[in-house]
Amino acid sequence: MSEPTGEAADANVSVHEGITYADREAGEMELDLYLPDEERPPLVVYIHGGGWIAETRDNVPDPARYAAEWGCAIASVSYRLAEVPDDAGPEIQGMYDPTNPTPRATFPAHFVDVKAAIRWLRANAAEYGYDAERIAAWGSSAGGHLALLAGVVEDVMDLGETFAGELKKSVAPDTSGAVQAVVSWYGLTDFTLAADNAPGIPSLLLGGPASDLPKRFEQASPLTHVSADSPPTLLMHGRADEVVAVEHSRRFFDALDEAGVNAVFYELHDRNHVWAERIEDIESERVAMDLLTTEPTPSQSVYSATHVDEGETPEPLLDTALPAGPAAIEQFLARTIK
Repeated sequence: MSEPTGEAADANVSVHEGITYADREAGEMELDLYLPDEERPPLVVYIHGGGWIAETRDNVPDPARYAAEWGCAIASVSYRLAEVPDDAGPEIQGMYDPTNPTPRATFPAHFVDVKAAIRWLRANAAEYGYDAERIAAWGSSAGGHLALLAGVVEDVMDLGETFAGELKKSVAPDTSGAVQAVVSWYGLTDFTLAADNAPGIPSLLLGGPASDLPKRFEQASPLTHVSADSPPTLLMHGRADEVVAVEHSRRFFDALDEAGVNAVFYELHDRNHVWAERIEDIESERVAMDLLTTEPTPSQSVYSATHVDEGETPEPLLDTALPAGPAAIEQFLARTIK
């Protein structure tokens, strides 16, 4: 087992930074691992936001704190970001940071990396001491899209025939890339909807406009892959989100319910992307949890889909309508992977 490389705010959490999980042509892919002082805790794999073109794995809400409070190991993973051409529009250029050291490639490399990280983490669970059979994916924005996609597409090779020639499984190929639960913060679920709302980034990510590449837009959408085998899911989304419309989570929740999958959906009435009240106030996921826990509690509506066979007792994912935030996530994880 590698030696801890960082200091956690909580003395009961050991931190392993910069663990290489894959060596790509574009560079090494790394993750940071936060381990609570617990025997074989479950694992939460965090996938950062940034429009698939920006930010790093440091863009995560206080992982040492929540590893300790939730009793879960947390791995924040890097994934290859999209390449940004010189003639990209102002929407994209405004997000692009040429100093970001994260390797770059074209989609579906993002998804290939997330699945590779999950397989590597499962294959190396014994070395670090967490439970390989209890893994949740948690992502925000673009990371929410990737977390949801990791949930509904069990094996990376099953993303769809339009991506078949671009999919590889070189990291721990014989290990499962499945997750047992998903948490999504304002994640994109349907690229066909995003094509109307934000044509710049989806077209850059998927190689052209939806009119030219309808199958790529369809098969890159988590909504397309929902089935009765999809894992239980916790969705949180701002009703006033101007970056990823709340309709994405609404459609996904309805699809899970229709498929008979247990899910909980929080709509925060007056919150924009990254839980800001105004789009010009948006900061990073690093402070996002703080915006959910300040007083007063944001106005919200909570929808729950609990499915039960005849004669059995319902087992809801949440006992009560806890406010959106760490307590609700903790209880969801306790009901799904703990």
